[in-house]
Amino acid sequence: MKRYFLIVFIVFISGFQLVKAENWLTSFDEAKKLAVATNKLLLVDFWASWCGPCKRMDRESWSKEDVKLLMANYVPVKIDIDSQKSLAHKYGVRGIPYIFIMDGNGKVIYQQMSYKRKDQVMDLLHKYALNTKFLSQDLINYFKNKNFATTFRLAVKYQDYCLYLTKDLKRDFTHVSETYFDEALDMLKTSDLKSKEAFEQKISLYEIQEQLILENPGKALKMLAKINDNELDSMNQNMYGFLHYTVYKLLNDDTNASLWQDKLTKSDMEKASLFLQAS
Repeated sequence: MKRYFLIVFIVFISGFQLVKAENWLTSFDEAKKLAVATNKLLLVDFWASWCGPCKRMDRESWSKEDVKLLMANYVPVKIDIDSQKSLAHKYGVRGIPYIFIMDGNGKVIYQQMSYKRKDQVMDLLHKYALNTKFLSQDLINYFKNKNFATTFRLAVKYQDYCLYLTKDLKRDFTHVSETYFDEALDMLKTSDLKSKEAFEQKISLYEIQEQLILENPGKALKMLAKINDNELDSMNQNMYGFLHYTVYKLLNDDTNASLWQDKLTKSDMEKASLFLQAS
């Protein structure tokens, strides 16, 4: 019940931030809250009142009804680079118009600086019109409390999410996963966890799993060969076996795959089947 009222409140207060003509939010913080609450991605347009190409995009693309229909899949926010210089600097905006697609925590999925024709805008909005409900709880946990655990779990969840995406989207979203893993590693350095080395190993194994998501089993096998299994922490043994089994299955090497199959749990086998179906 509390979460329901929180979502209603966010939607209510965000309504006052809208630019009436185009339904753009102007507050980045409110846009992020709304994106997390509604399982949508952010559509971010960095612009300025003096920018000719920005005004042209407003006239020829953003204001068109068919474009607005696609924009309903996003939480759209316009960022004036003159009044929000620190935010523009944070995202490396040195020219406009500059369009970003981000998750609800502001992690970049897509970015490109340049004027876009209406057909290009529509192609972009079609491509990333995704529902992030699969990620919802982990996005909320990270949003509310950024620490190693919430960051690591969200990175893992993004890799799982990739298994349900089309091939042309997987690279973008594995990059987001990498961003969270990098952040988790930085947090790990200053944490008081006793199992730091084990988690460092686990993140390395997820780097290998990323290659399976991107359909590079040969590269994944080479990465596995560099691991000294005698130094592998016990908490990582299952994943190590899962990766070997899945790599060999993707390489159509059933003989070597069978050597690892007995070491897998039922959930490992179910996950391996997802990789095989996705490839």
